[in-house]
Amino acid sequence: MRLSGARFDAKGMPAESLLEVAAFEDILRSLVKLYWLERHPLQKRVPNGYDDLIALRLVQKIGEGSAKPQLEYDLGAGAIDMFAEDELEHDYGRALETVEAFIDYAQTGNGTIPGEIRRLHQKVKKLGQTMQAGDAIQVAATDVADWKPVPKYDNWARKRVMRRLEVDSARPVTITGHVIDIHVLSGRLIVRDREHRADVQVPYLDSGVKVNVDSGRQLFKCSAEGIGHFNANNRLIKLDRLKSLSVVEFSEDAQLARASVDALADLAEGWMDGESGEAISKLAIERAHTVIEAMISLGNFTRTIFPTEEGGIRFYWPEAENQLTIDVEPSGSLYIHAADVEAGTFDEGTIAADISDLAEALDSWLSEAGDR
Repeated sequence: MRLSGARFDAKGMPAESLLEVAAFEDILRSLVKLYWLERHPLQKRVPNGYDDLIALRLVQKIGEGSAKPQLEYDLGAGAIDMFAEDELEHDYGRALETVEAFIDYAQTGNGTIPGEIRRLHQKVKKLGQTMQAGDAIQVAATDVADWKPVPKYDNWARKRVMRRLEVDSARPVTITGHVIDIHVLSGRLIVRDREHRADVQVPYLDSGVKVNVDSGRQLFKCSAEGIGHFNANNRLIKLDRLKSLSVVEFSEDAQLARASVDALADLAEGWMDGESGEAISKLAIERAHTVIEAMISLGNFTRTIFPTEEGGIRFYWPEAENQLTIDVEPSGSLYIHAADVEAGTFDEGTIAADISDLAEALDSWLSEAGDR
């Protein structure tokens, strides 16, 4: 990394410019983590300790006439195997090329912003935060002999590319989900959107929608269309400039489902014929309420709820072509069965009692039932 400008003519470098070194290191390391996740698509995060393992160290002394902080990584003998170390060396080379391409675009406007940079745009915003008039940042491999042809990231280039990044982080979207919170004073709904798997802020004061909340158990479905704003991980966080907004109450379905489950708790042993039929377990009652919350979250409801002989609870979708049933077993685990009668096929699955996020676990099952 090379920092240049009048402030760097004297010995050393301004202490505040260390923020630029930290920002550059954070971008490189974040890119390396993205590359690891690309190779392991089933993983949601890098392994514990990986972030510390790939940290870079500032090793080069600062000379006069410009500041050239040099970053390197040293895993230490035996830290990882040779194959993984080769992968890491390749990833850091790729990360440096990505930053070089970004700075070249910022300076020339040629090409496009690398997709990985868009995903890290909040981190990229920190690069150049201390630059003054006449300052510039360049990045290159440590063996570069001539810095003159290396593109410069100056205030002009930074200002232009930041505007481009902001545009790229906002685009038209439509969300559909249920309202999990209402902030009356600020006029915002918090909508749990199914497709984007996010809790999205939606302003409603200027939309003409009037919402009356009778109790904390009142529930609403929401569909909204507008400009979506995405964070550094391309996750939708808020909606504004609404084009349409629809809020529909569906608390009656949820209240009936909850009441049906609570009523099952009163069944005594032998409820079927005086001899058969176990009492519904407390675990099954609690888990069934969690299933109802998942149905609310995923926007796919059924009122058909009845006890099972073993002391569990069954949810059944009679109108779905795939004949979906979800059995809550006395232990709290779930057994799911879907049968396509016309095709003569079926599918089944289980969800352990210790799985807490049922909305995620049941998503594919309830999506299929809802689509049909």
